[in-house]
Amino acid sequence: MSEYKKKYPHTTIAVQNKMTECFKSMSVDEKRILIIASPLARNINATEQDEILISVNDFADECGIKINSAYKQIEIASKRLVDRSFSYTNDRGKKVYSNWVIDATYEDAGVSLRFTAVVLLMLKVLDKLNPYTKYKKDIVLKLKKDYAIDFYHIAKKFEKIGKFGMSIDEMFTEFGLPDSYRDLSNLKRRVLKTAIDEINEHTDIQLNYSPVKDGRTVVAYAFTVKEKPKPKLIEQKRDDKTIDMFCSLSDSQINMYSSILSKVSSISDLAGAKDYQAFAIWISNILRDPKSVREETATRIFKALHQKTDFK
Repeated sequence: MSEYKKKYPHTTIAVQNKMTECFKSMSVDEKRILIIASPLARNINATEQDEILISVNDFADECGIKINSAYKQIEIASKRLVDRSFSYTNDRGKKVYSNWVIDATYEDAGVSLRFTAVVLLMLKVLDKLNPYTKYKKDIVLKLKKDYAIDFYHIAKKFEKIGKFGMSIDEMFTEFGLPDSYRDLSNLKRRVLKTAIDEINEHTDIQLNYSPVKDGRTVVAYAFTVKEKPKPKLIEQKRDDKTIDMFCSLSDSQINMYSSILSKVSSISDLAGAKDYQAFAIWISNILRDPKSVREETATRIFKALHQKTDFK
């Protein structure tokens, strides 16, 4: 069975490396749309005739932005994708130019996109001939700084090795940087520092870098990447016994406790743009599958469950 047919949890994103190499000069929201579209295209085995809906509610929730601004952000980003093209070399060694998107249809629920065949190949096919990288959706989609998504993808690709390097020229080619960043003070301040500081603060990895010199001239940067220690659960150890205990809740119990917890102030910050009903549904999914979220999030839900309900 082809690897692209593997089923990943809804919390995991698998993105073909070739696609991220085409991210040059894209806005953060354009990259988010392509990342969100990848599992959607795989699930329906999309063709050029199929529309893929980028839901405004899901976009706001998954990217950690307000719903009243999400539609405008999707509209602007999808318009840019319709106008944007990229190039690649085909199997016959010929250079080919292609559009990303055939058309975009704007609806109340969001924006429906039809992708070109070559883009669908990058969105759908995950195998040895088309290498890919996996990461948590709730982490990557919340990165906001320019080039943070790009650096995060590269760092996750090399996480098992623990290090990688990029020459100055490779960075300009990979990220489509403007010539003004040839001034290394600009490069460091506007590309390296902002992106890597955000990655180190908000993701599951620690990324560090140091200059590589030829004489007195910086010609490259060396990067080290390592996974952050997983946070320890304070009151509930995530072992098989604990998971079994929460998974043994009946649907009626889950619905009742989720409704109660959706109004508990100690976890209200987890709701983001969700209303009480949507937040309750989100909590119910966690009670059914504790492994679907990061450990510290599950810990807070379980702590509130013990303190604010009659569950024992």
